[in-house]
This record gives sequence, C-alpha cells and structure tokens, in this order.
Amino acid sequence: MNFVTLKDLLPLVPEIIILFTSFIVILVDLFAPKKNRMTTLAVTSLVGIGLALIAEFQLYGSNPTGFYGTVVSDPYSILFESLYLIVAGVTVFISLHYIAEQEMNYGEYYVLLLSALMGMMVMTSSLEMLVIFIGLEIMSISSYILVGMKRRVAMSNEAALKYLLLGAFSTGFLLYGISLLYGATGTTYLPGIIESLQQGPFFSNPLAVAGVGLVIISMSFKIAIVPFHMWTPDVYTGAPTPVTGFLSAAAKAAGFAVFLRVLLTGIPLESENWKNLLWILAVLTMTVGNLMALRQNSVKRMLAYSSIAHAGYVMVAAVAGSAEALSGIFFYSCAYALMGTGAFGILTIRDLGKVPQTYDDLAGYGKRFPLPAFMMTLFMLSLVGLPLTGGFIAKLQIFSAALDEGWIWLTVIGVLNSALSVYYYLRVVVFMYMREGAIPEGVSEEDNQLPGFAMAGLAGAALTIQLGTFQNNITNGMGFIAVALVYFGGWKASGVLAGSLLYGLVTAVITKWKTLGIVTGAAASLTTMAPAVLTVLALAVIARRTTSTPSALTIPFTRGD
Repeated sequence: MNFVTLKDLLPLVPEIIILFTSFIVILVDLFAPKKNRMTTLAVTSLVGIGLALIAEFQLYGSNPTGFYGTVVSDPYSILFESLYLIVAGVTVFISLHYIAEQEMNYGEYYVLLLSALMGMMVMTSSLEMLVIFIGLEIMSISSYILVGMKRRVAMSNEAALKYLLLGAFSTGFLLYGISLLYGATGTTYLPGIIESLQQGPFFSNPLAVAGVGLVIISMSFKIAIVPFHMWTPDVYTGAPTPVTGFLSAAAKAAGFAVFLRVLLTGIPLESENWKNLLWILAVLTMTVGNLMALRQNSVKRMLAYSSIAHAGYVMVAAVAGSAEALSGIFFYSCAYALMGTGAFGILTIRDLGKVPQTYDDLAGYGKRFPLPAFMMTLFMLSLVGLPLTGGFIAKLQIFSAALDEGWIWLTVIGVLNSALSVYYYLRVVVFMYMREGAIPEGVSEEDNQLPGFAMAGLAGAALTIQLGTFQNNITNGMGFIAVALVYFGGWKASGVLAGSLLYGLVTAVITKWKTLGIVTGAAASLTTMAPAVLTVLALAVIARRTTSTPSALTIPFTRGD
C-alpha cells in the first residue's frame, strides 16, 4: 500500500502558505492593538500572498504531482494561480480605506478573502472532479459571506442571499453531473474520464452526455455565461466594491481555468454538437451583456454586465480550442483582471462625501482627481480594446485564433459586439471630463471639450484611410456621413467619436470580407452602403432619446448679437 508522503504536498505549497496566513491573520486580529490592527492585518495578508507567489515561481518548470496524480502544479495552474495572487494583493491594497469607512470587521474580511483565494488555487491545480468540487465550495462559501459583509446595507444582504441560492443550484448541478460521469466511466479522475469516453461513441452513452451537460451548466453559472448570468448584476452592485473587483477578476478567471481544464482534459470536444453549443453560448453572452450594459445608469452595474460580455469573448477562444486560443485566454484573463480590478478600485475613492455610484456622480471627477481619472480613462479604453492597450492585444489574439480555426462569423459578431461597448465605456470618460463640474476655473465649456472634439476629428480622419491608402473619391458623396455624425451624435464630441468609430469598424470589416472573397458581385455593391446605413441608424436611435437641438438652430441669427 502506498502512503501519502511529503512529496505529495509539494504542488500544494502555495495553498498551504495561504492557509497558514489565514490562521495568522486570525491570531493577529485577536491580539494586535486596535489602533494599528487594520494596517497590521493588511501587511500580514500581503506578506503571505507574496510568499505564495514566490513559491509559485519556484515550482514553475518542475511539474510536481501529488496524491496519486490528482493534484498537479503544471504551467497552466501556476500561471492562473499567480494571477489570483496578484489580484488578491491588489484587492487587499484597495480595501485599506474602504473597509474602515464601511465599518466592516477587518479580521473576518481578510480571512474570508484568503480562504476564497485558497479555494481558487485548489480547484485550479486539481485533476480530480471531487477535489475541484471541494475547492469550488471553499471559494463559493467565502465569497457568499464577503458579498454580505456590509451587514447594515439591505442591498448587500440581498446580493448575498441571491448569490447563495443560485450558487447552491449550480453546486447541485455540478454534483449531479459528477455522479453521472462516474456512473458512465467508473472514475472521477479527469484523464481517466476521457480515456473511458474515447473507447466508444460518446453520444451513445446517455449518462455521459447528461453528465457533461450538467457540468457545463454548473461552470456557466460560475463564469456568468448567458442564460446563467442572472446573479451577476445584483451581486456585483450589492457587494463591497473591492469584493466586486475581486470576484470579477480572480473568481471569474478561476471559473474559466476549471471550465477549460474539465473540457480540454476530461471531456472530448471534437464533436460539432459541443462546438455548436459553445458557439451559441458565446454569441448570447457577448450580445446580451453589451445590450444590457447600454441601459445602465449605475457604473457598477454597467461593469457587471460588461463582465458578462467579456466572458463571451473568452468563450470565442474556448470554441477555437487551439494552443493559440488557450494562450489568448490566459492573456485576456490577465488584461481583464488588471482593468476590472483597477476600475472597481477607483470607484472606492470617496468623492464629495460619497462613493461614486452613477455616471452623474463621476461628473467633474477629472478636475478633482486628475490621476485616478486618467487611470480610469486608460482602463475604459483598454476594456473597449482600442489599439496600443492591453485589451486590444488580448482581443486581437482571441479573434485571430478563432479566424485561424475557421470561425469567421463568430469573429465578426465578436468584433461588432466590441464596437458596441464603445458607447458605455467612453460614457464614463465623457462624464469625468466633459460634464459640469469638470471644467477648471477660467476655462470655458467649449475649451473643455476641445480634447473630445480632437479625438472625434482624428477618428473621422481615420475613415479616409483603408489598408494604408487614401481613398481616391474621398470627396465624392462622403460629406453627408460627417453631417449625420454631428447631427445624430447629439452635437457632442462623445457621440461623434462613437459614430466615427462604428463607421470605421464596419467599413474595415466589409473591406476585409471583400478581400477574403466572402462578399462578391452584387452583394459587394450593396454592402458598400452598410457602414453609412448602420451608423446613421444607430445614432438616430440614440439621438431620439438623448439629443436636444442646439439653440443656434432655433434662434434667428442677427449680425452683431
């Protein structure tokens, strides 16, 4: 009989460090002086996270396994676990002033944060479905309590209850799916599952099909895939803001890490049936997330729905399933973790006596807090995926991988959804710099909008360039789109910029289609009108709801007035 040895603990050294750190935090919370308790707890947590991160770097390349191969520290798990640790460290940092202002218990907060972190690391490094379940539950139970840490706030209590109930449903689906897979294959070990399933036709085994379906449903709950996303907006809105950032970055990355581990290691996805299912889920997630984000007035709620859309982008790479796609998923997770955590971190800064909740609360933010506003602008631009940002590189890698695998229409839908997000992300920037309260003393409103008009002008100029060459007929009938952009853009720099970017994006897509031969003949002539038609229609819908006619158009002009 083989017994467990110290070597079995080697791949779990980072998890053990986090576990002992949580024990130390409990002791520090009991005995540390009240005056310096918050800082001491934060420093203790950061030291433990730092030591665990060092341990991850030391394990890289050695690939140790433990507990009969059920736990492994391979490059896949090390990279994702390092990401969780970095996000947790940033969360501890931005929580310092927030938990004091909200009168939350310091010790409980940091212990629960470390417990959730340990659960993520355990489930990521496991090849055993039951161990994945244990890690998932450690993370989930800690997260439920973290969401409800603001005990005196009804919204926080409601969010925790919803998260608990829907999380319990997803846990039930996972356990039932594991049971069915065990009945179909005789094992819960992921390599053993795939070995058993490959011995015969997969779809001839109803237990295996049902088990895989239930596992996918459970994981879809955790990463907020449509239609299993219902909990996300309410939980993200009601949770303490640092916790929201932690859940949107680390918890979602952990969900994707396990999702891909299970699908690529334990369940064969060669069948087109599974590919079609994931394709549909990706399209639904991207589209619903972006459309719902457009309707929000709460910044946190907007970021919640946008996180759903970003989950859809990652699903595009999951559909591709290539090595390049997996690399893109990790890079995208890193980029989004930085952007999401940073954005929620900035929302913890108290402004004019309160934490910003709505877009209106951000009016004048650029004047009062120049550096945080600048950082927020960078985060928003990166979330959009504008060139020279991390978000652009991440999306480019994912969409390129999908194109290489032949998923052309899926890529097109992803790009169009990315263009749709321009409106609500840049809306944050507009409110920070271009709404009343952001105008410095001695500067007129027109002067304050000059940067926005300059950006709109540059975007409009970019419309004249395709594939590095100037259009020969740039003045032939193109002026009307400029007039339409100004009119339907609500006479605002943000509206003109959004319309210009949409027009340019659609033009680029159609040009690419023509180059690839996807659109030919009469269809090519018809698609030439598409950029103008789509841009005008989109702006007309927006203008109908938001535009007011400038006074210059309604007041007679008299020379000298």
